Amino acid sequence: MAASPQRREHAARLVLAIVLADLVGFAIIVPQLSVSASRFGAQPLLIGFLAATDSALSAVLAPAWGRLSDRVGRRPVLLAGLAGSVLAALLFGLAASVPLLFASRLVSGGLSGTVTVAQAALADCSAPEKRARLLGLLGAAFGIAFTIGPAIGGLAAGLGESAPGLLAAAIASVNLGLAWLALPETRQPAAATGWSRTVDADAGAGAGLLPAIGVQGAATLAFSAVYAAVPLWMQQALGFARRDVSYAFALTGLVGVVMQGVLAARLSARVGEGRAASVGAGALALGFGGLALGGMAPGWSGQLLVSLALASAGFNLLSPALAAWVSRRTPASGQGAALGVLQSAGFVARVAGPPTYGATAEQLGLAAPFTAAAVAAAVAAVLGAARLGRAAPAVTSEGGRGGSSAPP
Repeated sequence: MAASPQRREHAARLVLAIVLADLVGFAIIVPQLSVSASRFGAQPLLIGFLAATDSALSAVLAPAWGRLSDRVGRRPVLLAGLAGSVLAALLFGLAASVPLLFASRLVSGGLSGTVTVAQAALADCSAPEKRARLLGLLGAAFGIAFTIGPAIGGLAAGLGESAPGLLAAAIASVNLGLAWLALPETRQPAAATGWSRTVDADAGAGAGLLPAIGVQGAATLAFSAVYAAVPLWMQQALGFARRDVSYAFALTGLVGVVMQGVLAARLSARVGEGRAASVGAGALALGFGGLALGGMAPGWSGQLLVSLALASAGFNLLSPALAAWVSRRTPASGQGAALGVLQSAGFVARVAGPPTYGATAEQLGLAAPFTAAAVAAAVAAVLGAARLGRAAPAVTSEGGRGGSSAPP
């Protein structure tokens, strides 16, 4: 695309707006999945598989979508992902059986490259030292979407069983149309580029990305306890109503928006992306440690609120810092591939986390998953502190190297 800073800023805003609208539609549907499946007679185990289908496919295909965007450009791959959102929402809204619900999740996961390719597009639009800010804003879009999306879906459900899915499909259709008309290409189609140029070599920038993938996987495995273990623990052990659980999730979402939208980029600029990611993992470990030590006392407490906020702040600091760290160490032709593999590590952890914490809670008690999550986050913090500051220097141009902003 043209090198004009104004045009790059405009393109970045469009990408962020398009992804936010796409995530709102996704967030309308996700809380309705188990309700719809139960209506059709699905048992809890089958519902668990239904919920995991999207993430499982995303884990497999995110790197491929990233590589494709490196080859043909970001715009066509983003449009394909948005079209997939329309079809997935329609299938969900019109579903009259569990197999059709699975079909909607297969489409959603199969065409799930939107966020990965959006990360690469934002990297195209920004100087390396400013990527943490844009990637943080992308993360803030998740928090905003998962704050307002479920509320919209709940209101729509009052209009009929199909209304949430059809509303999500309408939002996705408008979003696709606007993207088709307004979204520019942020990267010109490049010659064939492969993952081997960015991560599988033992020398150069690629070798340094592997620790970041490990940190991403361990930290995401830890944070998945928020969704897999916190609701059950709060309701069955602490005596909270479902409404109170929603308040707890609103707290984590609000902290995430503030951290990713405002604070993460500032801290990354001050101490470097690698150190910021390590600090985030440490905060994540402390947050879950606080939950594990909170015992089974019913009702709200300062320790509960602080621990949830600290876990959310840590993960939402780590995520954009780690993505920016990887982006700075990847040639322009490999941004989509590298960020796709980083996303894939997170998707794998999201699939593995819920059954792991479910088994832990069943065998050791409802608070035990938080100890396991604290251990996983501590592993991420130690790995990040040991490796993220010592990896290969940042790549400043295609094949060229420059100094890293991360402290040694």
